[in-house]
Amino acid sequence: MRSNTISIHRIRSNAVNADRIRSGLLDDKMIAERSKARGVSEADYMGGNLLGREVLAEDVAQAFLDLALAEKTTAAVVTVDGGNIAASLR
Repeated sequence: MRSNTISIHRIRSNAVNADRIRSGLLDDKMIAERSKARGVSEADYMGGNLLGREVLAEDVAQAFLDLALAEKTTAAVVTVDGGNIAASLR
């Protein structure tokens, strides 16, 4: 798509890079398996980031909302993972 087409139609493209969020993909069974394999509690596994806090689906939803409301922002990637270096964009 050409940049003039993007500007005429005011198309914006942003992304949210979320990691270790309880969901249909990372369910209670998988959390139990992963925490056991790492020898940590489920709470420690889910809070295993630089902030030491579990990231919730509501946190990810807030990032999507923030990007949607930022009408003059495009090509942005917001990471919502509490500071998980292993999952950072490369």
